[in-house]
Amino acid sequence: MHIRYYSQQIFSILDRTGATVPWVCAVHCLLMPIAASFLPIFGISFFADEGFEVVFIGMSLLIAAISLLPGYVRHHRKLQVLILFTVGIILVILADILFGSNLFGKSVLILVGAMMITGSHTLNRRFCRACYLCEKP
Repeated sequence: MHIRYYSQQIFSILDRTGATVPWVCAVHCLLMPIAASFLPIFGISFFADEGFEVVFIGMSLLIAAISLLPGYVRHHRKLQVLILFTVGIILVILADILFGSNLFGKSVLILVGAMMITGSHTLNRRFCRACYLCEKP
């Protein structure tokens, strides 16, 4: 029983982390045009580099995927979680590809993508909790 409790806690922490990371990415994308002029003063201008942005997006999506998949595979296998997550990832990637310098278009797609990724993690947690409740005698 203790192992099941701890694994449930770990999945919950992973899901929360995966739901938060896309928002950090979205805030980064929204604030970067404003902050780009101040970064060289502090010696951290690499934050405004296009390569850093691609790595940041990739890492945030990787963390989101790693935190979502264990609950999906081990517990509920509800397809709507994966569909919502995949569409969110596609929107975030398309935002960077299609609207590289267009801040408005990029921001809208990233925010919608982040909402979808967060929604998939919320559903994942809800479905995992329901599975844990079903397993209790």
